[in-house]
Amino acid sequence: MEEGAQVFPPRKIEMDMIRGMMGQKSIVTKRFVFNRTNISRLKQKLGSFDFTPTSVEAVTALVWKSSLEAAKASSEEGKIPASMVSHAVNIRSRMAQTLSEHSMGNLWQQAVSPVVEAEGEVGLRDLCERVRETVRKIDGNYVSKLQGDEFYKVLESLKEARRMAAEKGVPCYSFSSWMRFGFYETDFGWGKPSYVRTIGVPIKNVVILMGTKVGDGMEAWITLTSRDMLHFEKNPELLEFLSFDSQ
Repeated sequence: MEEGAQVFPPRKIEMDMIRGMMGQKSIVTKRFVFNRTNISRLKQKLGSFDFTPTSVEAVTALVWKSSLEAAKASSEEGKIPASMVSHAVNIRSRMAQTLSEHSMGNLWQQAVSPVVEAEGEVGLRDLCERVRETVRKIDGNYVSKLQGDEFYKVLESLKEARRMAAEKGVPCYSFSSWMRFGFYETDFGWGKPSYVRTIGVPIKNVVILMGTKVGDGMEAWITLTSRDMLHFEKNPELLEFLSFDSQ
């Protein structure tokens, strides 16, 4: 931890939790499973790009799109709201200075997209591109700014995103990928786990992505308002790629 503090010196940060995200009584968390075959089909559907989307990018785009359509169905206006997407990005591999193998602690940065204004229907491919651009902007140059004198300048974009959410009610769908964390290989002396899961958090519009025990699949633990979830879990495009053991 001391090593991490040397690379990223402590800073004074004033940033409140987004009002309206915490303490929601009518929220629900559910698990949705995508097996390897269905993820491959989803990536093929998005395959007209100059690049091949990663599994995380593809599933993120699908969940984001389905969430927006659920918000539209449950709103009085009956239209897709403006929105943002964010991903927690591991910055260890993006640093010019490599930390030692045994250094402890999380080093990550929140990547937040610009506000997406949807006119009419929103395109899955468009959202996938937004996801990719948002995550890829956290590169070596960005990390260098975090470590240097431009730290507070970089922080302004995050403050603006939080202001949009708090003051204008623009929803931010927050994703965190725990893929390849090796949970099922963890052994504290009494054997490897038979099943690993996260718990629901009292924050709406949060998605945690985890690997399945077998088959290279993905679990999405999704927290939405109860009203949005009713429409989300019935989304035809989402159901096209879900596995039978979602719940």
